[in-house]
Amino acid sequence: MLSSFSDTFFDIYRLSGIAGKIHSISTLLPGEILEFSPNHGYIHIIQKEKCLLTMNDLEHHLELKHCDIAVVLPGNFHSISLSTDAFQDAKIITCTIDFSGIYGSAIAEGLPAFIHVPFTCKATNIIAEWVPITVHAIQQELKAPSIGSQIMLTRIIDLLFIWSIRCWLSTVEPNHRSWISALQEPMISKAMSLMHNHPHFDWTVEELAKCTNYSKSSFYKKFTESVGTTPIQYLKSLRMRLASELLLTTQKSIFHIAELVGYSSQAAFSRVFSQTFNYSPSEFRESFKNNPAQE
Repeated sequence: MLSSFSDTFFDIYRLSGIAGKIHSISTLLPGEILEFSPNHGYIHIIQKEKCLLTMNDLEHHLELKHCDIAVVLPGNFHSISLSTDAFQDAKIITCTIDFSGIYGSAIAEGLPAFIHVPFTCKATNIIAEWVPITVHAIQQELKAPSIGSQIMLTRIIDLLFIWSIRCWLSTVEPNHRSWISALQEPMISKAMSLMHNHPHFDWTVEELAKCTNYSKSSFYKKFTESVGTTPIQYLKSLRMRLASELLLTTQKSIFHIAELVGYSSQAAFSRVFSQTFNYSPSEFRESFKNNPAQE
């Protein structure tokens, strides 16, 4: 039986439009530097030799060893070079991840700037056995492409990304504020599941607290501290993301969309939407039609 944690994350990930593809397989020689723009998210898989990851948010270089994985979120220029004590060249398998979808940005916002997945966890000494298996699968698809190879590679990159998130969740600090890490708390996961499954409902803090068997004050405090935003602000953000998706993917009227996301007044909905996106709902829909690359 899947938990509400799994269900909620699945619902968001399914609608995120996140798409991965192989960017490059590079042989890194001494003195060379591989640079990556901040326009995409990246997954780097290190092979053969130790490397150094450098990015703005890191005070020092991050050492990456054989079979380590580094996930770098969009907005972070970074580079990879060989470690100063490396004895041979390294092979870097790099995948790009596109977070440009409406829900894709929600996934990115719930994660840190980068995630390091060591092949052997220092705390538990557990080996990430799935890494060499996954690398082998990527190499096989690239070496002998066949029917559905691109689909296979996309799904493999999905697995790499989700495995990396799991690794991060197992080591995240208790005081970290993020909706993804907060999903591990049953009360918060249930509240989020209710909001995601019934965004049209007139949710209040009191009603959500009642559904999760918490007092109003305890629920509000726990949710805000864990997620980093209040329950009502989270609900508002959820409704606006859903509304923007409906505007871009359906022909439903603005009034109908307003109702579907919990607004009985089109004027009130339009006001909140405009505050969120700096476009009225009709302008947002028209802008997308004129700029299909925004999809």
